[in-house]
Amino acid sequence: MNDKKPSSYLSKTRLRLCGLSVALVFSATHGALAQDAGDVRRFAGQSISFAGYSSAFNDKWAASFGKYFTERTGITINWIPSSPSKNITSIRASGGNPDIDVMLMDSANLARGIQEGVVGTVDPAKIPNMKKVPESLQIKAGIPSMAYRYGNCYRTDKFQELKLGTPNDIAVWSNPGLAGRVMFPSTTAAQWLINAPAIALSAGGSYSDVSGSIEKLSSKVKAYGFFNSSGDMDAAMSAGDVWLTVGNNQGRCLALKKQGIPVTYANWTINSGGKTYSDLINPDNLVLVANSPKKELVELMMNEFLSDEAAKASLPLFMFIAGTPPTSSAIDAVMAADPSSAEWIIKDPSQLFLPDYPAFLANLREWTTQWAGILH
Repeated sequence: MNDKKPSSYLSKTRLRLCGLSVALVFSATHGALAQDAGDVRRFAGQSISFAGYSSAFNDKWAASFGKYFTERTGITINWIPSSPSKNITSIRASGGNPDIDVMLMDSANLARGIQEGVVGTVDPAKIPNMKKVPESLQIKAGIPSMAYRYGNCYRTDKFQELKLGTPNDIAVWSNPGLAGRVMFPSTTAAQWLINAPAIALSAGGSYSDVSGSIEKLSSKVKAYGFFNSSGDMDAAMSAGDVWLTVGNNQGRCLALKKQGIPVTYANWTINSGGKTYSDLINPDNLVLVANSPKKELVELMMNEFLSDEAAKASLPLFMFIAGTPPTSSAIDAVMAADPSSAEWIIKDPSQLFLPDYPAFLANLREWTTQWAGILH
């Protein structure tokens, strides 16, 4: 008996099997997509409290990423104007029952928050998008939200009159023509803890030798005074009272320039550990609050923020203060939307200096009490 089937029969069988395979694959894929969608919305109807910075900054977060996140997950975000210092104080005062779940913290204050025991630890498995973040920016407390470049902002008109070169380091900061025209952050300024370690090294000092470092800086640079806020710094530069601010956020300097003030940004040359860096990097981070009962919601938020879709929704946020996104796809989206952003985008964060903040914090009391000595 010949049971060999004709070729037409085999072809039809293959088509039926092929169709069945496609159907199974489609069913499996559809099921996976449905499951993912359901998973993303598993906390729909709930809320988390986000302690950001100023109301204006929070509004940018809310209108960009916040809107995207709530529409996608069904989770609402309560936006709280605050600061890292206020957050540390309030969380400690809560007795283990914080009223915020996630907060913005620059890397300097993150080190302080860890020291104070107010920072939690996320589960890496819950944030698979973390693999998109450069290793140098990865943290255990959460994720980087964006990174800023800190250098020096100077009045080009005054520098031209004095025939001075670009103020990349203390060799120019200490020029006699700049005596009484250089401004540093005060210990009450948010920028102080970010910048003070790099300023100390730039003067030839160290984190541990506080008195020696203060003496080296004060003997070389004759300062105008201190700024307590970015507004103080902007006003002094605009009025022409100050010709150089050390440790100025690049975004602030660019904003002044766009307003017609004759200023420009200078890269900050910092030498440490036998390596030369160009500028100070200050990553802002989304940080989990210790003992937050909404840990899983916060982890979902962090993973979503690092997605390609959220990056596109967050473009107004990144460009608001010239902050470099934490992923390459987000950087590409920013540069496609505004090619001029190449002026401030940080392509390789490892080339910028990130201080050893825990080492600096070991002598924090001495630094804060002696800092005023740089004016003498």
